Amino acid sequence: MKYRTLGRSGAEVSAVSLGGAYLGGEDADRAQENACAVVDRALELGVNYIDTAPLYGDSEKLLGGALAGETRPFYLSTKVGFDPQDFDYSHDAVLWSLERSLKRLGVPRLFGAQLHEVNLAGWERIMKPGGGLEGLRAAQKRGLCEIIGVTGRAIPLLTRLAATGEFDLLLFYHDYHPAKQLATEELLPAAAANGMGVVAATVLAGGLYVGGEPQEKALGNIAEQDGEEARERAEAVLAKLAAESGTLPQKAFRYVLGDDRVSTVANGPSTIAHIEEMAAAAEMGPLEYFTAD
Repeated sequence: MKYRTLGRSGAEVSAVSLGGAYLGGEDADRAQENACAVVDRALELGVNYIDTAPLYGDSEKLLGGALAGETRPFYLSTKVGFDPQDFDYSHDAVLWSLERSLKRLGVPRLFGAQLHEVNLAGWERIMKPGGGLEGLRAAQKRGLCEIIGVTGRAIPLLTRLAATGEFDLLLFYHDYHPAKQLATEELLPAAAANGMGVVAATVLAGGLYVGGEPQEKALGNIAEQDGEEARERAEAVLAKLAAESGTLPQKAFRYVLGDDRVSTVANGPSTIAHIEEMAAAAEMGPLEYFTAD
């Protein structure tokens, strides 16, 4: 496994990280067994950054079981938001949420605490006195977390928040992969200028880099949302990727890993095979940047 520095935190994190959204697998009766197996294999492969959230069903609880008694090093981050459904991103709500997460995870302290989906919170509720930022700062002072961050897909708002210099960690999703580089235009420069660690998630773009029916569905969504020209560009990118070594998901990961502003690319595995495939991508080296033109 290769490692990168997570911004100004100084933490050396694995280039591929473990996202907790699908740890339970497809068999609900064996969810904890599956989570334990996936987490154990991830740590064995050198994956040391783990991301979860209350929104991800039983993810925190499953991780708590999988990490109980674990002595291998890891960095664990979670988020606040969505629990309860009318979560208001206030100072008190942030602290309440993190305390609940710590109990589910069975750990005394988090590495990272993040505001989940900043578009739902909005600038005012995050930055005002008694708002989300103050809640995260209070969590740091109480020793509940080491660093704080923001997450979401609202690129303009994330960029504005990154530019404040108040946050250590950024997680964005869906807007950086071989056929789309929206996050590179303003968001990544703002994060880099302020020393933020960067987690890139959902680089498989809803199935675009999976193949088969998921790929066709993803291409249809691209055409519906961004037009036929965007679909054609995605198809041209897929054609160019065919000449590269590795599986299609590995190629997408390797492409994003070619950007040294990205600290880690998050994988949301449901099986051991998934985490093995993505961990191998980190060893294969980055793809050269290319365009569909």
